[in-house]
Amino acid sequence: MSHIYVLDAGVLFSSWTIKVPEGTFATTSSVLDEVKNRPSKVRTEILTLLDRLQEDFATPESIKAVRLAADKTGDKSVLSEVDIEIVALAHTKKSLGMKTTLVSTDLAVLNTARHLGLTILDPSGRFKHEIVWSLKCPACYHKSSSKAKELECPVCGTIMRRVVHRKRKSR
Repeated sequence: MSHIYVLDAGVLFSSWTIKVPEGTFATTSSVLDEVKNRPSKVRTEILTLLDRLQEDFATPESIKAVRLAADKTGDKSVLSEVDIEIVALAHTKKSLGMKTTLVSTDLAVLNTARHLGLTILDPSGRFKHEIVWSLKCPACYHKSSSKAKELECPVCGTIMRRVVHRKRKSR
């Protein structure tokens, strides 16, 4: 069985796929819709014509698992539906017993995927730690474990900001 790389749009914008000549790639139709610039579109079309890039979809169970994981990590407020779909696609493939790596440059996508136990690859090399986020008021420093995006501080009414609650070195 060959190794499958599940690709996010950020990876398709780069020439990373050229560095993996034996790789088989998968992504979602939503990610393909995000590829608009000419060089990226041409690379994507060539990969599709060479049968190295398949368009696929995630199961509803995997989408649910990703939403739960993103809620636990605090990434839910910054993940788009496309982000959730791409992590869920990698989760679906892994649950079907396929050897899968999620390739993304989006730190929230990588963080959520790592918390789900997925193998990840960050071509930019920026992802160093798994993070669990919490909220902190920049005015009165009140902390909350809520994961809501724009929660008003219950003490002073200021919009709270995401801060690192806990981080662990990425494996």
